[in-house]
Amino acid sequence: MGARRRKPQRRKPERKTEPRGKRGAAPTRVKRGATALVNASRAPREGIGSEGSALGRVTKTVASGLGIRLNRWLAEQGVDSRRHCDAMVLEGSVTVNGATVDEPGYRVQPGDDVRVNGSRVKEVRRLYYAFHKPRGVLCTNDKREKRPRVCDLVDPLTPSRVYPIGRLDEDSEGLLLLTNDGDFAQLVAHPRYGVPKTYYCIVGEPVSMELLARVRKGAFLDGARVAPQNVRVVKRTATGATLEVTIREGRNREVRRMLARHGLGVKRLKRVMVGTLGLRGLKRGELRPLTREERDALVAEART
Repeated sequence: MGARRRKPQRRKPERKTEPRGKRGAAPTRVKRGATALVNASRAPREGIGSEGSALGRVTKTVASGLGIRLNRWLAEQGVDSRRHCDAMVLEGSVTVNGATVDEPGYRVQPGDDVRVNGSRVKEVRRLYYAFHKPRGVLCTNDKREKRPRVCDLVDPLTPSRVYPIGRLDEDSEGLLLLTNDGDFAQLVAHPRYGVPKTYYCIVGEPVSMELLARVRKGAFLDGARVAPQNVRVVKRTATGATLEVTIREGRNREVRRMLARHGLGVKRLKRVMVGTLGLRGLKRGELRPLTREERDALVAEART
């Protein structure tokens, strides 16, 4: 009797997976859910510079008739990042009122008919979010990046494209504000408005009172002295400490670099507040719309 023949096994087709950082558009039903979430919240509908805004007046550029730069206007409507909008303009893909415009600095006026490759670009609702950024996630829109990006996590959860206000580096976590309102982003991020940002920093060295006094005096970064608004010890351990550091300038990796100047290596860094807005109720990776009161409080703090 011959050997029993085995039934050939059918091979399962290989599963195609998209590389991280290159995903497709979110399903329509997901976008509808994101829109419903915003509509159900106490989120503002208009931007801080619109005529209907409770914050007062039209922004200086619009009020004076100068309009908004074309590349910025396209980015704020969620077409793409400002860099890619520049490229689209330069290659002649954008028309304004029927005429091709190849200058990214062209000023868009209210009521202009702006089209990209023949399709009209509609003005979108202004959006404002608080996001708890996890460690290991990048604040970049570079499509070549294979590591997880903030936009990979938040784009499916928002009705239209938003971008981070400022940055948290890959190894840092905590509160990150997102918006498509350029005026709001400018007020919160620009050093001249001085909106405070507060961080918890775990350092691997003991912090004496003398060392704490030196940290409060600041350090030289990029040829200029920068000093924190406030530094205090939250917790001490046998091998280190947790510091609460508040700054108003927001230079690149300012907190890490400033502490390093005093021999303090930061093991973990977490942004816990921007202005009076905190992380309460937001777990890592979670996103929620800002209320009108929260947005207006940040604007008022910047303007005063």
